[in-house]
Amino acid sequence: MIRILPLVSLLSLQPLLGYAAVPAAPPAAPSPSLLRASDDFSRVAETVNPSVVNIASTQTVRERISQFPFDLYDDPFGGQGREVRRQSLGSGVILDAAGQILTNWHVVNGADEISVRLDNGEVYPAKVLGGDEGVDLAVLKINPKQPLRPARLGDSDKVKVGDWAIAIGNPFGFDHSLTVGVISAKERGNVLGASDKVHYQNFLQTDASINQGNSGGPLCNIRGEIIGINTAISTPNQGSIGIGFAIPINMVKRSIPDLVHAGRVVPPHLGFYTQDIDARLAAALKLSSMQGVLITDVAAGAGADKAGLKRGDIVTGINGKNTDNSAELKTRLYEARPGEPLLLSVLRNNASLTLRIEPSQLQAVPENVWHGIEVEENGEEKARAMGLATAQGLVVKKVAKNSSAGQIGIAPGDLLMVINKQRLNSMADWKKLSRQVDESEEAAVLIVRGRASAFIVLPGEK
Repeated sequence: MIRILPLVSLLSLQPLLGYAAVPAAPPAAPSPSLLRASDDFSRVAETVNPSVVNIASTQTVRERISQFPFDLYDDPFGGQGREVRRQSLGSGVILDAAGQILTNWHVVNGADEISVRLDNGEVYPAKVLGGDEGVDLAVLKINPKQPLRPARLGDSDKVKVGDWAIAIGNPFGFDHSLTVGVISAKERGNVLGASDKVHYQNFLQTDASINQGNSGGPLCNIRGEIIGINTAISTPNQGSIGIGFAIPINMVKRSIPDLVHAGRVVPPHLGFYTQDIDARLAAALKLSSMQGVLITDVAAGAGADKAGLKRGDIVTGINGKNTDNSAELKTRLYEARPGEPLLLSVLRNNASLTLRIEPSQLQAVPENVWHGIEVEENGEEKARAMGLATAQGLVVKKVAKNSSAGQIGIAPGDLLMVINKQRLNSMADWKKLSRQVDESEEAAVLIVRGRASAFIVLPGEK
């Protein structure tokens, strides 16, 4: 019989086997700077971990069980498919002692149930106070038994490339994991692709390991302050390769009041329309470069008009930051601090000038208005009273004169049936779709007027 001895027993037999006992090597003496860094990382974990939560969301979807390759029926065997519960994990940050939690919108979007697990193991159901695809942020609310420890939010404008970056979250279900790296770059745009619904992209890039489940968790500096919310990675294999992205915390601070009070972000509305500049357009306009955004129209009486912006102007910067294209312009406008003036760097007839837009001139779009359109419920009674062709869709109640909808002729009494292939059946549909389709983007809408109907493209507004 072969007997397996524990390692300590084998070591005790070394003299009997003819081997001399070798003393263990002395421990390495780390440099004081490394010891200090290790202590700093430990302090960050101790400081931030109580403010980081795990978020589990559940969504019920219906799957077809038929194996037929055609779609004539929901289920040839008389059913409607089967319900499947899909679960996902993410992370979040405690905003206040009363139970407001910050996370990514994509972590909770479409969820039927959301639960939040605290650092002490307590689990609470959560509801969404507000969320917006455009910034990929959401604010949740739980009702804890005792006050929570909110995270300390830093200043992402002070972050420098090369600074320490510490990510804490729930990667692959391993809760409160800490990884360390540096800030690799700032102001990364178009990270998620031009067609993505995240409209405001100005990410911090880091090589701190970020994986699935880190979404919504904090990116910290060496002082334990939150400098970003981890939201995306660039990877060919669904795992971390050292290219991760976080929403700067200053943009998060800008978004939180809107999410809590309006349920979505409310960007400033200046009343102008833009076009990116390509090589052919630059040559035709005799421009020295393609930098900037061409103003194609200005709504009369809007903030841009009052500030002196004109058709043909080229906006090259806002508040001292470059705007090379429409996507950057959109982000710069959004991240400007509410209540402070906007300074637009403008090129007009090859001469540079600065235009100042005062906060009083900014027009925040009301929650129930989209592209200048205000709607109301339709129904059999209203359709009969107004002589409408159908009781479906929503009735256009008001249209702002200087809005994109007003300029292309949409009028009160029209029926709004579809937004970007999504049918409107109720005010709930309107609230959902008007939140999802950013006003700075073009949108295809189906309008019914009398017995005629047509798809109309609404131009994006800034």
